[in-house]
Amino acid sequence: MTNDKTPRERLREEVLTRAGTTKALPTLNGVMNKMFSLMDDANSSLSQLFSIVRYDQAISSKIISIANSAYYSRGAPVTSLERAMILVGLEEIKRIIMCLVFLKGITMQWRLEQDDIAAIWAHSLTVAHAAKTLSTRITVEEPDTAFTVSILHDIGKVIFYTYGDRYRKITNEARLGAKDVCEFERAEFGVDHQEVGHYMSMKWGFPEVFSAAILSHHSPHDGKVPLIDIVRDADAFASGREYALPEKEKMVLQFDQEWIKAETERIRQLVGV
Repeated sequence: MTNDKTPRERLREEVLTRAGTTKALPTLNGVMNKMFSLMDDANSSLSQLFSIVRYDQAISSKIISIANSAYYSRGAPVTSLERAMILVGLEEIKRIIMCLVFLKGITMQWRLEQDDIAAIWAHSLTVAHAAKTLSTRITVEEPDTAFTVSILHDIGKVIFYTYGDRYRKITNEARLGAKDVCEFERAEFGVDHQEVGHYMSMKWGFPEVFSAAILSHHSPHDGKVPLIDIVRDADAFASGREYALPEKEKMVLQFDQEWIKAETERIRQLVGV
């Protein structure tokens, strides 16, 4: 029996196979899915967060390190995880934990080049803070939820970066603005990072609306699902596609762009990439 698939069809299957056989599942299932549950609980507490991360040595040590950084330090060294979390605060610690899980459980898993990790991280973090700004100003969605799904929205790109220069060439061409990066991805690989990320999110049991946002974050704002529109708008803003934004959202993001830039840099330095 002959294989009548085209090279691009075979490459599409290969990309999806890589996405489906990721070994990031234990970290994601062990921490991230519990974090998703806490986001739906208005009475969530630091003690609940502590119980989630206390046995993860890498995340725990990083939180203690952050609490001892110049931004949070009050003079006396912090040596316990519980004290570190109290010092940083509930809302901030939620965001930091999601950032740490993202970096540990997704990007580092494939041993990507440092520049590639930094590119994914910088964009995701900018989108996350833009989404947090929109959700706070427009008050249509919980800021922590908008932040979290935005941190995760480009997970599909991780798989593409495993192809090295072949994918870097695409990202460089997309930066010139001739076409959206998804068009380049589909032309080269037969699939784009939205579909790959959606496939991963479904296998990992993300909330349905998170998966939907990952699948369509390059689509235009349509007014149907506020969280998905927030991610779309934040991604358009971070990618320099402000022409795609509704006027209200554009004004909010332009007004707060210096705060978004400053917060992105602050968290980048705290978490470290």
